Amino acid sequence: MNVKYFELDWRDISMEEFNLQNGYRIKSLTIENIKLVESLCEKCSDYYILHDGILPSKKETKEILTALPPNKNYDDKFVLGVFKYNNKLIGIIDIIKDFPVIGEWMLGLMLIDPEERGNGLGKMIHKELVQWTINLGSKSLRIGVIEDNHKGIKFWSNLGYTKIKEVSMDFTKKKHIVNIMTLKVN
Repeated sequence: MNVKYFELDWRDISMEEFNLQNGYRIKSLTIENIKLVESLCEKCSDYYILHDGILPSKKETKEILTALPPNKNYDDKFVLGVFKYNNKLIGIIDIIKDFPVIGEWMLGLMLIDPEERGNGLGKMIHKELVQWTINLGSKSLRIGVIEDNHKGIKFWSNLGYTKIKEVSMDFTKKKHIVNIMTLKVN
């Protein structure tokens, strides 16, 4: 069954808020949404155990909204929430424009509530995210996926991302090989 979740109106690309089909919507998140972000991160404990080796702390969830890479500012950072019809936060997207180079956008996180996974929602969100970034000048997207995240590697590969290199990184309680993957979008 091919379910169509939403189509965005690209005339307003600020991403402050978009109503989506089937009652879904995407809107910007701010520090005022920290409790919603904390709740979703707790529900996504499987990701955090795999990635960090422990459950997310309040500091880590706050960093989704506040952390910046070197030489970037908050005009370059977009933290977006995916909401259901009942105003329940079911997804978070953290993306930085023009990082590490102009034209390439770094998708730092795309986290979806486990109850919402496996039904094509992630793929549809990504499709609309790609269109939005293209309209803002993106030429490619970049993501880092830990080597142990087999489902994640399969998901991103199926979307067309290709591995360009591996790096070793230390996380909270674990050390991982991270696959750096990119997708040409324009």
